[in-house]
Amino acid sequence: MNVRQRLSPEDMRDRIVAVAEEHFRRIGYAKTAVADIAAAMGMSPANVYRFFPSKSAINNAICAKLMLEVDQLMESIARAPESATDRLRAYFLELHRNNKDKLTHEHRIHDMVEVAMAENWPAIECHCNSMVSFLARIVADGVRTGEFRAVDPEAFAQTAFDAAAKFLHPTLIAHNADRDQLDQVSRITDLLLAALRP
Repeated sequence: MNVRQRLSPEDMRDRIVAVAEEHFRRIGYAKTAVADIAAAMGMSPANVYRFFPSKSAINNAICAKLMLEVDQLMESIARAPESATDRLRAYFLELHRNNKDKLTHEHRIHDMVEVAMAENWPAIECHCNSMVSFLARIVADGVRTGEFRAVDPEAFAQTAFDAAAKFLHPTLIAHNADRDQLDQVSRITDLLLAALRP
């Protein structure tokens, strides 16, 4: 039976993304053509284009899938019952660890994410907005309980996120791999917490 006859359009899109991601991890996103994805699925490139208008749309879908995993992790930290101080520390530490482990150690995926960030793909823009939103929630909770001084949570979160780029941005993490980055995470987090102290 033909794959297309068994799958709904949404399932077919998910299958294309899964096959493309497997190729990206194995041979790299730059070397993967739509024809390779189509061949692996036993279909023509024209059929792939029925579900995605371009290879860049497939790239963005894979990037969005990877970023969603990070978003879910960070949302769980933002919603945790711990103090705002503890959540803010966990936010930066876990985001750094995740980006270092998943986005810099897997070189072929790192190449795609690096281009995605440089070209500001929609998935990256959406992810960064989510990261700032989760951080703003932590800050707002701290302000509400009196743990932090009164600040504009969104403005503070955006500034803090930008200031932490050195240990959050996958490219900068890779370029500073020979340094004690966990110490940098701790020092910058301490600085931000000092700025929030009542």
